[in-house]
Amino acid sequence: MDLIWDKLKSINSNHFIFVLLCGVIAYLFRASDTYNLKPVWRKRSEPHHFTNKQFPTLEDRLPLPVITDLDGDGTNEILLVTHDFKLNVLVLPEQGTDEDDQTLPHVVVKQKAVLPINVSEISRPVAMETGFIIPYSSMMQIRKQIVVVVTDDWQVLCYNHNLELLWHKRLMNVSHVRETYTVKDMGVLITPHNVKKNDQGLVIVGGSFTHLTHSPLDSTTPKHENKTEEKKKNSTEDNTLTHFSSFALSASDGIVRWHHLPGDFGEVFTNTKDIHGDHHWKLALKRHRLHVGEASWTMYKEEFNTFTPHLWLSVEDTKLTLGRFKKSVEGGQKETPPSDQRMALTPDHVIGYAYGGHRPHSNHEHVENPNAVVIHTHNGIEVLNLLSGQPITELRLPSDGAVYTDINSDGEIEQVLWGQQDEYSPCYIEIWRINPVKERIEQMPVCRITRLFFTSSWAYDEDSLKKIPPIIIKSVARKSGLLRYLMGHHLPKFSHKYDIITFGGVGRVSSWDREGNANWQVATPANWARASIDKRKHKENDPAAYHRFVDEFWPSRVLMSIPVYGHKTAVALSGYSEFVLVDLVSGDLLAEHSLPCTPTAPLAVGDFDNDGINDVVITCSLGYIGFSLHHKTNHLFTVLYGLTVFILILLLNWLCSPQAFYGNGEVEDASDDEDDDDED
Repeated sequence: MDLIWDKLKSINSNHFIFVLLCGVIAYLFRASDTYNLKPVWRKRSEPHHFTNKQFPTLEDRLPLPVITDLDGDGTNEILLVTHDFKLNVLVLPEQGTDEDDQTLPHVVVKQKAVLPINVSEISRPVAMETGFIIPYSSMMQIRKQIVVVVTDDWQVLCYNHNLELLWHKRLMNVSHVRETYTVKDMGVLITPHNVKKNDQGLVIVGGSFTHLTHSPLDSTTPKHENKTEEKKKNSTEDNTLTHFSSFALSASDGIVRWHHLPGDFGEVFTNTKDIHGDHHWKLALKRHRLHVGEASWTMYKEEFNTFTPHLWLSVEDTKLTLGRFKKSVEGGQKETPPSDQRMALTPDHVIGYAYGGHRPHSNHEHVENPNAVVIHTHNGIEVLNLLSGQPITELRLPSDGAVYTDINSDGEIEQVLWGQQDEYSPCYIEIWRINPVKERIEQMPVCRITRLFFTSSWAYDEDSLKKIPPIIIKSVARKSGLLRYLMGHHLPKFSHKYDIITFGGVGRVSSWDREGNANWQVATPANWARASIDKRKHKENDPAAYHRFVDEFWPSRVLMSIPVYGHKTAVALSGYSEFVLVDLVSGDLLAEHSLPCTPTAPLAVGDFDNDGINDVVITCSLGYIGFSLHHKTNHLFTVLYGLTVFILILLLNWLCSPQAFYGNGEVEDASDDEDDDDED
C-alpha cells in the first residue's frame, strides 16, 4: 500500500501531458468504421419479355423500384413493376440455415396485382410513386400510402396499400400517334393537400412527348380537303403533345381538379405573319412569352437556389415536388404574410433515430405552407400554383444535358459542361456564365492525378462512349493527405461552397472545388473503359457484342446517405462488373462488390432490411439484385491502439529517465552527497 501511495505522489504534470498526448494521437489516427455490401435477394426477369428477346434496352426500361413502408407497420417493403406488367410488393426471404448453400434466394412476393393495361396498344409503365394522402399530425399517427403508376399513353392507375385498384383514369388519347411520338418526360407527386374538401389528397402528374419518326401524310386523305386546315390541326396536336402538360387529380376518385395544357391561363401564341410589332416575327419566335400572372424567375432567385442544381438527361430526371414561392418586392425584400397553420414536421431529421425522429413521411412534407408545385423537366424548372395550376414562374434552360446551378454565388445561374455530347471527352469541366453575356469562367482538367510534387493524366485511357454526369453538392469534402491534414486543409473552407464530384470510365472518382483544386481522388474497381475499348476494337468482327454493350450497359451513380435520414455524404457507383460505395467527405472507398450481370438502369436506394442503414437495388440484365449495407464500428481497435501508444510512451519515458541509466542506488547516493554539501 505504501508503494502505491509513493507512486501516486510521484505523479507530476509530465504524466498528464503524456496521457493527453496519447488521447490526441489515438483520436487523430483512430480506426474508421467499416462497411460491407452483401447480396441478399434477387428477382429474375425473363428474356422473352424484352423487345429483342435477348437483353433489356432503353425501350424496356421500367420505373425504378421503390423501397418504403406502405401499410405503416414499421417494416419497409420493396415495390416494383416486372416486365410482365405486374405490380409487386416484395419482402425479404428468410435467412437460410444451410451455410453451404451459396445460391442467392429469390425475394418473397407479399402482394401482386396485374396492371389493367391494354396490350393491343402496347402501353408501358414509365413512372411510379408512393405517398400519403392524409396530413402528418403526430408521432402517434399511423398512415398508409397509395401507389400511383403512369403509363406512356397517359393512363393513371391508383392503388391502395393492399394493391387494390382505387381508380383508373386516361388523361389524353394518344393511341393514334403511338408510331410517331414517344414519352420524353413523366413524373408523379402525391400530396395530402386538397383543392376541394372531399379530395382526400392530390395526385399531380406531368409529362410530355417528343417526335419519334416523321411519318408521311395519310394517302387516304381526300384531295379536296383544305391542306391549310389540316396543317393547322396537326400543328395544334403537335403542340399539345410536345408541351409539358400537368394534371391535378383528386386522390379519392381521380377527377381532374386542374390542368395546365397549351393555351391555358392566357398563353400567347406567336403569329408568324405579324411583322409590324415591336420585333420581327423571327425574333418573336425566339422570345419566351409569359402566361397571365406569371413573373420572371429573377423575382424568385432565392427560391430557385433551393431546387438547383438542375440536370435532365432521361425520363428518370423528371421530378415533381412542393415549394414555397414568395415574390420579391422593391429593395429585394420578401413579402412574409403571417402563417395560418403550423408545420407538423421539423426542418431537420434527428440522425440516429428511425425516420429521423418522425413517423414515416415524404420529403416534401418538410415544406412549410407550400403554395407551388416545382417541376424539373427537359425545358428547365417550372413552377405552378398548387391549388389552380396557374404558372407562377419558370426558369427556362436548354435541354443539352448540362448541369445548371449558381456555383459562384453571384445570384445568376451558371452552366456546367462535362463533355456530355457524343464523341466529346469527359476529361474537362467547363463553367459558363449565361447572363448577361455567355462567357467561359473556368475550364478544369479532371482526368489527372494530383500529388504534392507531380501531376499525371489518364485522358487517353478515358472512355467517351459511356459517360456519367458529375454531381454538384454543398461542400462537404476534406482535402486528403497527411501533410494537408497537419496543415489544416481538412477543415471546412467557407469560400468553397460547392464540391464537383466527377466519375470516369477508368473507375476513378474525384472531388474538386470551383477553382479546379482537387479535394481528394480515389481509384475504384467500378470501371468500364477497358470493356468499351475491347468492344470497339472488335466491332467489325463482332458487331453484335458492340451493339449489346451500347444498348444494354448503363453506368450510373446516385447520391445517398448511410443512415436512412442522414446527410447525403456518400455516392453509390455501378460499373461494368463492379459496384462501389465512396465517402464524399474523405474520399474513402467504403465498400465494393462484384456484379453477376451488366447494370441496365439507374440505382435505387432504400432500407429494405429495416436496420436503419440504406441499401441499394441493382437493375441488371438478369433482373433485380438487392445489396444490403452493413456498418461496423471499430471503437475497440481505437481503444487498443490508444493503449498501445500509451504503453509505448511509458516505456520510452522509463528508458529516458535517470533511473534507467544510473540505477536507483546511484541516484540516491548522488542526492545524499548533495545534502551533505548543503550541511557543510
